Amino acid sequence: MNDQAAYLSQTIDAIVSGTGALLPELLLACFFLLLVTLDLFKSPAIKRLLPWLTLSGLFAALAVQVVGGYDVGHAAFLNLLLSDGLARYAGILFSAAGIFTVLLSLQNKQLEHLTQGKGEYYALILMLVLGLNLMAKSVNLLMVFMAIETVSIASYILTLTLKEEKRAVEAGLKYVLYGALSAGVMLYGMSFFYGITGSLHYTSDAFGMALLQADGQLLTVAAVLVFAGFFFKIAAAPFHFWAPDVYQGAPMPVVALFSTGPKMAGIIVILRFVANFADPLAYPDVQLFLGISALATLLIGNFTALWQKTPRRLLAYSSVSHAGFLLVGLLAFGTPYQLSVLFYLTVLLFMNFGVFLFLQLSEDTFGVQELEDFGGMGRAHPYVGIMALLFLLSLTGLPPLAGFMGKLLIFSNVWEAYTLSQNALLLWLLAAGVLLTGVALFYYIRIPFHLFFKGNFKAQNLVIPLSYKLLLALFALPLLVLFFKPDLLLAWIELLLQIP
Repeated sequence: MNDQAAYLSQTIDAIVSGTGALLPELLLACFFLLLVTLDLFKSPAIKRLLPWLTLSGLFAALAVQVVGGYDVGHAAFLNLLLSDGLARYAGILFSAAGIFTVLLSLQNKQLEHLTQGKGEYYALILMLVLGLNLMAKSVNLLMVFMAIETVSIASYILTLTLKEEKRAVEAGLKYVLYGALSAGVMLYGMSFFYGITGSLHYTSDAFGMALLQADGQLLTVAAVLVFAGFFFKIAAAPFHFWAPDVYQGAPMPVVALFSTGPKMAGIIVILRFVANFADPLAYPDVQLFLGISALATLLIGNFTALWQKTPRRLLAYSSVSHAGFLLVGLLAFGTPYQLSVLFYLTVLLFMNFGVFLFLQLSEDTFGVQELEDFGGMGRAHPYVGIMALLFLLSLTGLPPLAGFMGKLLIFSNVWEAYTLSQNALLLWLLAAGVLLTGVALFYYIRIPFHLFFKGNFKAQNLVIPLSYKLLLALFALPLLVLFFKPDLLLAWIELLLQIP
């Protein structure tokens, strides 16, 4: 009895002492509960206050993550969550993505006319960002599963925000079905890892040592099953089929969030997990599977985007191709690939929100639905056309924009890893990445081609709000700065990664 009481006391002390590592998550949870409570009131003044409270919660989480110091001496939480430099930087990106989503939502006409569920919409954004933070901090397989499901549940409901629209309901249904399938497969794979290692703490030395002694074929099967769930979150092949329908049916701010937040969190989880398989001699089959998946994701994303006629679906498959580039970067073992992957994720945050803000402006103000509807809009509104060109060229990976630096860093690391290991798979991935950048230019350039060289735009008298112009500049400026001074961001990332 005394032993049980002592164990319970030690557990409670560990929970209390580790709570400091969860300060950003506790802030987000408190603001989530506050929004849910205030949404019960019918007062229009309170309803108008909800998005600003959401911004306050996200800015509070962002501030404590940038300043740091809240987790000194309390970095671990019951071997479930780890508040290290990687998780802290990821949390900064997630908070920024949430803030950008709210800013886009305040401009969105569909959400402006939303009569019911507006309070739940903003509360779910906080819930999703909270889940993303937990994904980045998770070092326990079961905790990873719970965090992913938290993000998934919020994502399913956000997809159905415009539930009066048929395509939104169809997209939400497909999203739920694919999510349930991938979650079941992933959980089954995690059970294999627990049986093999006797532990769920996948970043521990004991877990890695147990993997070295396991049967190779069984280990490969377990890894493939677990990666199925991870690939679903980043929209990598073959778990990418939900992306075009969800991008087509969800509100534009939600689409922008889906193209960044869950993808970034999934990459962070994979980055932690894949470190167990860094030895090509011990795990050749797992690395071969990851390489083939990265190549398939690149091919499917880029070539399928060529045939799209709507900008939403084009950008959906574009997002799939970026997942492929990130997977390629994660295979550059023996190099500082964490730096290049985090740099690419940061650049992707600004590129995606910029291009989806442009698309939201095009849909809400000019009624654009097909690529042909862009005809002449760039000539009628040069500022918007030039901003769109910047975002699309950066997504392609061309200078003088930060998208070029992101791809260059990843390609450099892959080449360095090839020279160290002489693994032919890395050479194939490098060649495919370079060649498919040319394919990406072909489908990205279709939008500027219509903007500046096709048709006569009829809505010349429409005025673009100043808030849109300022937000476009906000997203475009870092893409220019980080091309000329990438070391500013790389030095900060490197400093944070040194935090144990």
